[in-house]
Amino acid sequence: MRVRLLVSYHYHRTTDLAELVDAFGGDVDLFADSGAYSAATTGATIHLPDYAAWLRDWAPLWTVRSGLDVIGDHEATARNTEALRTAGCDVIPVFHVGEPWTVLEELCAANRYIALGGMALHAVGASKQKPLMRWLVRCFRIAEPHGTRFHGFGMTSAQLVKNLPFYSVDSSSYTLGIRWGLAYLWNEPALRMESILFRNPDEVRPHADLFRLHGLDPAAVVRPDFMRAGTPGFAEERVSVGAACSRAYGLMERTLTARHQVPPPVLPRCDDPGTKVYLAVGGESDRPLLMGLLDLAEAGR
Repeated sequence: MRVRLLVSYHYHRTTDLAELVDAFGGDVDLFADSGAYSAATTGATIHLPDYAAWLRDWAPLWTVRSGLDVIGDHEATARNTEALRTAGCDVIPVFHVGEPWTVLEELCAANRYIALGGMALHAVGASKQKPLMRWLVRCFRIAEPHGTRFHGFGMTSAQLVKNLPFYSVDSSSYTLGIRWGLAYLWNEPALRMESILFRNPDEVRPHADLFRLHGLDPAAVVRPDFMRAGTPGFAEERVSVGAACSRAYGLMERTLTARHQVPPPVLPRCDDPGTKVYLAVGGESDRPLLMGLLDLAEAGR
């Protein structure tokens, strides 16, 4: 299984992406995102010429490139998409929750691959997921006559993706394990991502086989000092949890691909069937997780 990473200009404008890809033996499916949402939440500004230059600089590495979207202004998003394409960057357009349906109808008539955005805040909790599911179902109905595929930004809620044939999705949720003392483990028979507090024997014991499947020793993770800052082995244990959570999303992809079997859109280098799951790699705090991903690659994932 290939390593799939989503990297944004906001976080990785100075990253040597060739070095990153080489570290994985070259077998990386790399998705380029502007990081406009992250930039907006931190007060940063992304300038279109700079983003276009970054996309061109690493052009041989990309599988997919997304446009520079402006959440809440579909006209500005459309202008940016056209400007990037004129600049030689074949980006996919982005459609957001709350934008007019006529916009999506026009996009689907002209594009075979579109990203759906603005969903992350609507994907948590059953009360929010129901209206989001209705919105998504309408998106898929509009796209179906055109054969358009969708990428879901920040969309790895199992309750949604198990029932909707996304071509691809991405998520940074795999990073939560090392931040909150959780293990994210993919439960294939239940089509569910288990969120388990390690160090708690009552939670770990019923899922011991899942821990082993994801490369974690259940006897080790219940120790009170497991992955405690300042204890011997802390760094290695952080890496092991990051690797396990990353592996969970790889296993999730395997399940979803078998379940949905979404044909790839007609794009260069975009030849894998879906549903593909990209791991969104953030800033410096995600370095331990990158180490975990490298560990997965060396193990043959």
